[in-house]
Amino acid sequence: MSDSKISELYQQARTLQKSREIVKAIEIYERILSIKPAEKKAHVSIATAYFQLQQYPEAIKHFEEMTRLAPMDASPYINMGAIYNRMGEYKTALDVLRKAVQKDKKSADAFYNMGIAHKGLNQLSMAVTAYKQAIVINGQMVDAYFNLGNVYLEMKNHSQAHSSFTRALEISPGFKKARNAMKILDAETVKEKEKLSPFGRLVDESTLRKKGTSVSTCDLSIEERENDRRVIHKLCDDITEISHTIVEDLKKGVNPGLLNLNRCISQGEKHYSELDEVYATFQKKVKSLAEMRKLLNHRMLELKSHEELINSIGRD
Repeated sequence: MSDSKISELYQQARTLQKSREIVKAIEIYERILSIKPAEKKAHVSIATAYFQLQQYPEAIKHFEEMTRLAPMDASPYINMGAIYNRMGEYKTALDVLRKAVQKDKKSADAFYNMGIAHKGLNQLSMAVTAYKQAIVINGQMVDAYFNLGNVYLEMKNHSQAHSSFTRALEISPGFKKARNAMKILDAETVKEKEKLSPFGRLVDESTLRKKGTSVSTCDLSIEERENDRRVIHKLCDDITEISHTIVEDLKKGVNPGLLNLNRCISQGEKHYSELDEVYATFQKKVKSLAEMRKLLNHRMLELKSHEELINSIGRD
């Protein structure tokens, strides 16, 4: 078949796609591929058509063929990563997108899709890093700012969420999703402010008097008071030590771990092979920090329980 005839078939297929007659368009692309199996443009076009029909495995099959026909091209990997994200297979999406970054470490689309995958796996810090890298490469990527704002909102980092949504609206003032997100953020901020009390946990004695509640100290024996002091000192020493450990873990474990992750992602192919190992180490640090936090909470509850026990002495 002549090149002019193939060009005519492409034109027919594109017209059908525009009119949403996707199945008929696919039939024409398959006809082209039966004549020219290595026709790259036809593989991309038919993969896009299958994606429109939400027939994702078929779309992936043709993008996989593209990785063999154009081994240096990052685009097929990026497209497969986007499809796996759509399917909810976030781990597979990350594996594919890492290959994309190895091919093109300056692909904003690759990092953007990595952000979606990390968010899907609830790896929020990693999602932030990926979206930021996409923005470094393409400062006008409005969807990256919007998604970054949503991640910050989930992390309760309202100031950074506000900054991200604001930047999205600066780039695209008519972006309704970003405007709605700002409304949600403002409502969340108001709720947080309403929860705050300038007196913290101090007792409001005037309120207690209105309720007929008295404020008094317990009458303890010498032995009881010494035991009370001994228990409080021990718990306070434990709380102080655990708190210092948490601070040190943040300084020497978590923060350097985040920087190391950012380095592996931002420097692309040179360090991307280290990412799995670096992330595994970071996860161990986070797990250790979470365990210390639980221990701190347990000691605080012990202190509170002891206080309630002592206050109950001598009550009727």
